Amino acid sequence: MTILAIDFGGTQVKSALISNDLASITSLPTQMSPQDLKSCLTLIDSIVEPYLEKIEGIAISSPGTVDTEKGIIYYGGVLRFLHDFHAKSILEETYQRPVAVINDGKAAVLAELVRGKLKGIQNGLALILGTGLGGGVIINGQLYQGSHFQAGELTFLLPEKREYQTEDMKGIQVSAVGLIKKIAEVLKLADKQDGRTVFHYIEQKDVRIYALFEEYCRHVAHLILNLQTILDVECCVIGGGISAQPVLIEEINRQFDLLHAQVEPIKLIVERPQILACQFLNDANLLGAAYLLIKSI
Repeated sequence: MTILAIDFGGTQVKSALISNDLASITSLPTQMSPQDLKSCLTLIDSIVEPYLEKIEGIAISSPGTVDTEKGIIYYGGVLRFLHDFHAKSILEETYQRPVAVINDGKAAVLAELVRGKLKGIQNGLALILGTGLGGGVIINGQLYQGSHFQAGELTFLLPEKREYQTEDMKGIQVSAVGLIKKIAEVLKLADKQDGRTVFHYIEQKDVRIYALFEEYCRHVAHLILNLQTILDVECCVIGGGISAQPVLIEEINRQFDLLHAQVEPIKLIVERPQILACQFLNDANLLGAAYLLIKSI
C-alpha cells in the first residue's frame, strides 16, 4: 500500500509517497502555499493526479482545528481560506480514494508516537515550531484531541496582562519564521527567510543577534515548563524545520534548566522532562497523517 501525504504549511506545501509501514518515504517537490481555496484545490490536483493510479489513499496535514472523524478543517490557522473546508468528502468524491485529515501538530505527535522519539512513551508532548506553533499531547499512550478537536492548540496561549493583541499569542512569540525574519533584518540579509545563514551567525554567537535567539528559546522553555506542571510528561519533542539545528535544542534545554532552578518549590517538585528534537523533523506531519489514514482503512 502506498499513501500520498500532503502537508499544508504557512509558507510551503510538502508532499510524499509513504509506504504502509511508514518505513519508506519518497519526497515530492515542495510547492508554495496557496492563497485561496481555488488555487489550493488546483495545487492538490497537480500533486495527486500523476500518482493516482499507484496510491491507495490521500492523507492531509493542515493547520487549524480539524475534525478527524468528518475530515473537516475549521479556521485553517494561517491558511484562513481553509475554514469549513470539507476536505475528506470533497477529495474522496474527486479521486475515489479514502482520505484522512488531521491537524499538523497532532500529525507530528502521532509520527513520533508510532515510530519516533515518543515511541513507548505513556505521556508526551510535541511542539512544532513553524510559521506559528503547532502541538500535540499524548496521554496514556494515546493522542488526546479534546472535546472539540482543539487539544494542543498552543498558539492561542496568552501571557498575563490587562489587554491583548494578536501579537501577544504564544504562536507569534515562538514563530520560527518570525525568529529567522527578525534576525535576518538585524543582519541586513537580502533574503529574510535565509535560515541557513541566520543559524551560521547563531552558532558563532554573534553579539548582534544572540540575545534574540536566547530570548526565543526562553519563550519555548517557559511554555514547556508551564505545560509540564499540567501534564507531567516524560518527554517533549521539538519539531519543525528549525529543530534540525542542534544549537536550538541545546539552548532550549539550557533555558529550561535556568527557569526550573529559579523557584525553589518548582525545582524540588516539578520533574524535568526530556527535551529532544523530533526524529522525523520536516517529515513528521506527513508520516502522522499517513498513519491516521492507514489505521482507518
